[in-house]
Amino acid sequence: MSTLVDIVREDIVAFLDSNNELLFNERDLQMHLATWLRGSTNAYDDVDVEYYVPYQELNDYVWSSELRLDIVVKKGDEYCPVELKYKTKRVDRKIKRFDEQLDHLVIVMKDQGAQDLGMYDFWKDVRRVELVSKRFKQVKGGLAVFVTNDASYKKDSKPTSNNYLFNMSEGRLFGKQMHWRNPESTCAKTHPNFEVEKEYQIKWNQHSIDGVDFYYCIVTI
Repeated sequence: MSTLVDIVREDIVAFLDSNNELLFNERDLQMHLATWLRGSTNAYDDVDVEYYVPYQELNDYVWSSELRLDIVVKKGDEYCPVELKYKTKRVDRKIKRFDEQLDHLVIVMKDQGAQDLGMYDFWKDVRRVELVSKRFKQVKGGLAVFVTNDASYKKDSKPTSNNYLFNMSEGRLFGKQMHWRNPESTCAKTHPNFEVEKEYQIKWNQHSIDGVDFYYCIVTI
């Protein structure tokens, strides 16, 4: 029998594989996905966004930032938190507004760069979902979703790279330690090391929208 996490994952995959709109940013992705889930034939009882959890409630939470889960899906007495990351390279397009084609090119997606921090933030999402699942008995697991049009995220980092333990290449089983190689680096000083509960494996999927190749992976926690 499928769990709630399994069902929500299937719906997210269906959304990502069928979406034909270039989304501006992570908030745009969040709202489009939440709307899709609300209209799902799986008839969830609630789909909430920016679901606030006081981080003081969570043991071993190493960050000082507040925790607002991107999406939380409820069905019956069970909850499934979903964390999203949307990391982009620049794309310019002419767009329509109010059914009119506009004359000028606009930046639809910005060039975010900082792939090392993008990887860190994804594994941070995994860890936060783990901690929420451990703290609340009605949360049996959750999902961390990463969407990008930057193919560099799929490449394996060099073993000597500062962010090697955070990389997201396919086919390799990632260990529990999410640590920077150089503890004196700026990244290490501003983004604390942490550990996840188990080893995870990344599987990338591809989907093209308006001539732009997108890649996504989903980790089930």
